[in-house]
Amino acid sequence: MEDTHRLAEEIRSTGFTCLMCGGCCSRGDDDGNLVLVSAPEIRAIMDHTGRAWDDIAEPYPDMMPAEGGGEFTLAWCLRRTKTACIFLDKNNRCTIYPARPLICRTYPFAREEGTLSVYACPGIGQNTLCNEAETIAEECIRRDLAEAKDAERTGEVFKTMKLGPDECAVVDSEGVKRIWAK
Repeated sequence: MEDTHRLAEEIRSTGFTCLMCGGCCSRGDDDGNLVLVSAPEIRAIMDHTGRAWDDIAEPYPDMMPAEGGGEFTLAWCLRRTKTACIFLDKNNRCTIYPARPLICRTYPFAREEGTLSVYACPGIGQNTLCNEAETIAEECIRRDLAEAKDAERTGEVFKTMKLGPDECAVVDSEGVKRIWAK
C-alpha cells in the first residue's frame, strides 16, 4: 500500500487528465504507438467483444531469426487501421474500455525499474483528482506484476521453441503460435 500511495503522489504532482484527444491511440508519423498486448489481455478482449484472436491482435512487426531457421517475435499488438487502433471510434472513445490492456490503463505513466516514467501527452500537467491518481498507481503496479509474470512464462516457452527453416511464429506466455510457413 505504501508503494501505491507514493506512486499516486508522484502522479498527482505530475498532473494528468485525459483530454480524450485520441493521440495515444493514433499512429504517429513514425508509425509508432503500437499497443503491446499479452495473451491474457487478448483473451479478455475476445471475451468482451466476441471477436477472434486474429481480428484483435497482430504479431509485433520486428522479427528475429530463430536457431535452425525461421523467424519469431515475442509480442502481439492491437490491430490498427491506417490511422489508429481499431478500437478507437470516430469520437476518440475506446470501444473496449472495460477490457482495455494495462498499457492503455496506465498511459502516459509506467513504472520502469521502480521509478515513474511519464510519456508525452497533452493531458500532462493538468489537475489529477485524488482517486484517479490512486487508480493509475494501482494499475501501474498491477501492470508491472503482470508484465513480469508474462515475461517469465514467455522465457520458459522460448527455451523449448523449435521452428523449421520456413516457419514464422509469435512466442508468448501461452506457447509458440505459428503464423505462417513457406
